[in-house]
Amino acid sequence: MYYIAGYYGKYTTLLDSAQATNSGQLLFQNTKKYIEGIYMLVDEDKKIVTEFIMDTNQQYSISLNLTNPEKNIILNSETNTNFFEFNALLKQNNQQIQELLKQLEQTTSEKDIKSIKSKIRELNNTIDSYKHNYIKRDPKNVISLLFKLSQPIESYFNNIENPSILKNRIDSLNYVKNSYFKGIDFSDSRLLRNPFFETKINTYFNSFVIQTDEEITKEIFAILDKTGSRENDVFSYLSLYFMNTYANPKIMGLDRIFINIYNKYFQQQEYSWMSTIQKLSLKNIQRDLKDNLIGNISRNLFMKTIHDERIDLYDVKAPYIVLIFWDPSCGHCLKEIPKIKKIYDDLWKAINIKIFAVNINVDLNEDWKKIIKQENLEDWINVYPSDTVTGNYTQEDVDFQTLFNVHQTPVLYLLDVNKKIIAKQVAVEKYIDIIKNIDSISSEKLKDN
Repeated sequence: MYYIAGYYGKYTTLLDSAQATNSGQLLFQNTKKYIEGIYMLVDEDKKIVTEFIMDTNQQYSISLNLTNPEKNIILNSETNTNFFEFNALLKQNNQQIQELLKQLEQTTSEKDIKSIKSKIRELNNTIDSYKHNYIKRDPKNVISLLFKLSQPIESYFNNIENPSILKNRIDSLNYVKNSYFKGIDFSDSRLLRNPFFETKINTYFNSFVIQTDEEITKEIFAILDKTGSRENDVFSYLSLYFMNTYANPKIMGLDRIFINIYNKYFQQQEYSWMSTIQKLSLKNIQRDLKDNLIGNISRNLFMKTIHDERIDLYDVKAPYIVLIFWDPSCGHCLKEIPKIKKIYDDLWKAINIKIFAVNINVDLNEDWKKIIKQENLEDWINVYPSDTVTGNYTQEDVDFQTLFNVHQTPVLYLLDVNKKIIAKQVAVEKYIDIIKNIDSISSEKLKDN
């Protein structure tokens, strides 16, 4: 038994199957065409036997010679002939480059080093020239699309008509950025039928986009708005890809991008391709993030002290507040609280940073009080949720676990004097650096004024 498998972005799926005859023949038939792209022949063990191309013509045959691929016979598919020929050229070039790299490691002669590097450049230029000429000759062919998607950054400079326009590094970056998606139609479903597209998107955002929520959001909106119908494959794949990327981003504060995408494309819209589970998942993430974004004013907390006296977060006056949600039964909390206490004693206390520490498990209030005494936390503002809150408040207003995304503990936030959230999901050791940076900026503003 053999299978045809296809790409869907970075994922691969089995699409069809056929039983081999005794003479080793496989016949795959379908009632409709596949979307053009790279496909794979896969054996019973789910190992890839070969890759091949589906283009506009999908009636062809390939006779595989597994021991000597150069002897493969392809009938009625010029695109696959080109694909196999290019792969053979690429393999040959890479083998030669590897041999040259070995020679490079073994020589100390400046003349030989220069000569070897020149030969490597020539081999790389051969591949780049092949791709460039192919795209120029047949720009709409699926192989041309694959070459555009897999184009390395340095190759953008190979065919530049006027190199003098690149006067400095910024000019070069802008040139590549402006050229990076040239000739790529974001409404083209073929973009997803190869392993290159997501890597190209990643490279663009990591290399050419300023890492702020405003700039990244602007770039994402520009791409999503070019995908055409919101019901097509590219929009569904990319929108969820961006949502997944920024639901839990590597850089603090970029989760605002998730909210921006959700508000524009998902809050009021329904899509046939989106399941009920997906809708609920996105809604839950949006609910957990929307009230605790960096730069937002923190929502109020309605609490009681260890002496059962009412105190709200907004009652606390301090230049900075470290907000901690923890649970006396949480083993990780019991390890982290002493570390935070030491940082507080050594650094924070001297600059009047206050700690507003919330026990989220009111059933363990007695254990909580013992830990406070045991760890000498009496100079913190130790609180637990008030059982009754008077005033014109909704259930959402008092649901602190949702407002502050407290689904595991400990959870920490750094607030400024106005209760604005300035840090979260970052090591507490970095809080002082964040504060110094903010104070430095504030000092500079005062000087300017």
